Amino acid sequence: MALLVVAATQLISTEDIVKQVSIKVEESTGRALSIDGDKELSFFPSLSLVLNDVRFANAKNGSSADMATLEQLNIHIPWLSIFSGELNIDKFVIVNPDILLETYTSGKTNWQFDFATHNVNKEVTKQSDDKATEAALPENFDISLGQVEIQGGKLTIIDNQNKTTQAIDQLSLAVLLPSLKEPLHISGSVRYMEKVFELESSITTPAKAINNQPFNVKLALLSALGNVNYEGEIKQQGQDIAGKLTISGDSVKTLLQWQNIQLKAKEEAFNRFSLETSMHFANNKLTLNDISVELDKLAFIGSSAITLSEPLTVNANIDLGILDLNPYLPESTSTEQASVKTGDTDAKSEPLVWDDSEIDLSALGLINADITIQSRQLLVQDIKLGKNKLTVKTHNSIANINLVYFQGYEGQGSGTIDVVANKKPYKIITKFDLAKINAEPLLTDAVGFDKLLGKGQLAWNLTTQGVSQRDFINHLNGELSFSFIDGAVKGVNLAAIAKSASSIMSGNLSAVSLDSDFSNAEKTDFAALTGTFNVNNGVGSTNNISLDNPFVRVSGTGDVDLPNTEVNMQIITEMVASAQGQAAEDTSSGVKIPIKISGPFHDVKVRPDVSAKAKEKVKEKVKEKVQDKLKKLLG
Repeated sequence: MALLVVAATQLISTEDIVKQVSIKVEESTGRALSIDGDKELSFFPSLSLVLNDVRFANAKNGSSADMATLEQLNIHIPWLSIFSGELNIDKFVIVNPDILLETYTSGKTNWQFDFATHNVNKEVTKQSDDKATEAALPENFDISLGQVEIQGGKLTIIDNQNKTTQAIDQLSLAVLLPSLKEPLHISGSVRYMEKVFELESSITTPAKAINNQPFNVKLALLSALGNVNYEGEIKQQGQDIAGKLTISGDSVKTLLQWQNIQLKAKEEAFNRFSLETSMHFANNKLTLNDISVELDKLAFIGSSAITLSEPLTVNANIDLGILDLNPYLPESTSTEQASVKTGDTDAKSEPLVWDDSEIDLSALGLINADITIQSRQLLVQDIKLGKNKLTVKTHNSIANINLVYFQGYEGQGSGTIDVVANKKPYKIITKFDLAKINAEPLLTDAVGFDKLLGKGQLAWNLTTQGVSQRDFINHLNGELSFSFIDGAVKGVNLAAIAKSASSIMSGNLSAVSLDSDFSNAEKTDFAALTGTFNVNNGVGSTNNISLDNPFVRVSGTGDVDLPNTEVNMQIITEMVASAQGQAAEDTSSGVKIPIKISGPFHDVKVRPDVSAKAKEKVKEKVKEKVQDKLKKLLG
């Protein structure tokens, strides 16, 4: 045997081996393999051929002449293949390759090869790159590369359909391909966008992948950013993919930062995340079933279907469980909100200024959606809702948000919001009905208004249009109505006014101190509070405010001017003459006290309407009452 080896070293020609390798590659792929550098053949401890400056041709009409260039290719050849007359390869070692993978606009790729027919002078079958005609391996054709090692180099992926280019470098891979009909295994590491990813992957049948027939894939990608695992079937490359996908990581913030997306978030937000789903992509539609998402302490389940069209089409049904959005909302810097939360009634309120900045709703035109969302509990800032369900539908820049139901604040409600953004000015239509609502916590949590106590009904039907917050306020129209029972209005004690009988009966209205700010130390209890505001161009007008109190009856008229952030209301308080109070049949003493509530939202004043004419009316009424009582006493 030793003599045969020695003899072989005298008979083997480096050029012959290179020629055989080149012929075998071209027969296998229909592409030329060229060696521009030195060729070295070594015999011990094994037969190996070292080729420098190697080029492998690209597909016709590719963006580059070469699909791959190699600084060095080291080929390990079994000794027995030399004597058998057929060249086999045990191992490839590829040093610093520059590999190009392209997907053409037709959908064909440059790794789909044109194979020789083997029956007519080894002619290579020619196929055009601009056609989707698939190449097929000859029935009895096979390749056994043994082990392929890739050391260093770069992989560039160009997708001409989606017009994207990606680069992966610092390749350190081991590829095991015993046969095109046996599993292909790839392991090692690569670098993408300055991050190193550990890779484990397998393809069950490479021959089917080359022929664009269905094949199975396993992929595990591990990195400091997160882990991706996929196991499934590629039924048609880039067009029909199904399987189970799992993604997890320790920080959403770090992941987005790696993609040059800056996310300002609280320390406890956007950290650990995971996604698990069964996916299927076909006919440009991505279907996700059995979705399970975890983000920090949140957990979602559901299903979704996304169609890659213009505009994008999204259908989804999501159960958010207990959804606490507060960790994901920016910190409030409002002095007014801070004073509400801390109970600091001495903090000076600032004037309310509506924003003139133009709002851009063009994004609504990018998506057609039909989404159903529900949760067992929803926390948004101070708003706390129980079980709730809403649907979101968008089509041609028109959105409909339907709050099917919600439970919260001891009551329930429903409502709709329609946004028409297909042209400017935008239009918004809202309609809500809330029943058995506990007013104080709802209004306090929603808008920081804590002046109303009681339970009851709240409804509104409002429309507006514009392109800014100020526009929407200026063009607000519609109706708002309310009805509350067994509560109180904080800020002024109208019952105390009624008890100031001596001052009232004497007609000395100036002795009644009403010219003051709202104060949480004062309140007016009521058995019922009702009213309706008709809103016209941002100004809410009412003529039917009614408040029933054991000692006084209150009616009110006036305006709430939202554009100018001013209140101008006139309240008439009328004493209940009987000691039976609310149960009295004669509920009027005949003495009415007009009160004005006016001023900007941040500095509302309450004061008596003590015009000369009003004083004379009260004095005359008092005089009549005194005369009546004297007549009864004196007969």
